[in-house]
Amino acid sequence: MDNQFHETFARQLALEVPPGHELFELPARLIGRGLGDDALFEILDGSGRVAVVHLTWSKSRERLPWPITVFYTDMENWIETCMLPEHQEWAN
Repeated sequence: MDNQFHETFARQLALEVPPGHELFELPARLIGRGLGDDALFEILDGSGRVAVVHLTWSKSRERLPWPITVFYTDMENWIETCMLPEHQEWAN
């Protein structure tokens, strides 16, 4: 993924996240995306957390609870509780 691709997702995340949302004003960097509108962001606050965010690709700020976001304590937690179960579901 090139820089422009990453910047597009970062801009969209900043646009969509409203005040009061758990991601509001948190620095984040795109590290992956799935099929559809789900994207995986690294939270750049020193916590090691990552978040799967369902972007809506709206042209304006969303209303809570959008964009739907699931936080994971770290990459290992995301792999164990999200990626591997989803992979298993697709494999079967």
